[in-house]
Amino acid sequence: MDLTPVSFPAAWVAGGWVAALLLIAWAARRAPWSRLSANEPVHVFYGTIFSLVVLWNLQATVGEGFTFHLLGVGAFTLLAGPWLALVGGAVAMAVQIVVRGGEWASAGIAYVTMVAVPAATIWGVLRFSERWLPPNFFIYVFVATFFGAALSLGAAGLAGAAALTLGAGRDAALVFGEYVPYLVYLAFGEATLTGMLLTLAVVYRPQWVASFDDARYLDDR
Repeated sequence: MDLTPVSFPAAWVAGGWVAALLLIAWAARRAPWSRLSANEPVHVFYGTIFSLVVLWNLQATVGEGFTFHLLGVGAFTLLAGPWLALVGGAVAMAVQIVVRGGEWASAGIAYVTMVAVPAATIWGVLRFSERWLPPNFFIYVFVATFFGAALSLGAAGLAGAAALTLGAGRDAALVFGEYVPYLVYLAFGEATLTGMLLTLAVVYRPQWVASFDDARYLDDR
């Protein structure tokens, strides 16, 4: 959910910006910038940022302030890794506000819910599958991409719902009764989009996908 049009109290605004800036600084320090020295990865990085802006502008509003759209952050995280995805997501968030409008004051909270939470969720699913599940190509596709993307959107949606009720003072019964059920449909769409894109990428352009290890998933030994 896009929280940039929503007004929050000053304490929430300050907390959101502090959390967002700390995350961006941490990600920028740990990001593998050398990966962007090659032509293809850097084109994928900037192309994905552009795609996020387009995807976030394909949105629908239900009721007052319930703005829905797919995220694409899970796909970005699997393509570029979590650190570059956190930095690129911040760029996409800034461009989104410039293009579509919104409150810069709420950008920190929106970044945490729309970028940081889904990125952390899908990366956690990937790490779980790598540690506890067989190193199989279909495990990567169905668990890390499909299930991970669905879970990441659900986590982002619940985080946004919590921010609306606790920070913006929206009625909890309305938010969780009218808004949260839509997450089921969006999660399915997010899983399908991410799964299809990542499957095509690992088949035809595996060098684009930072989270895919040929030796792990395709080695027959």
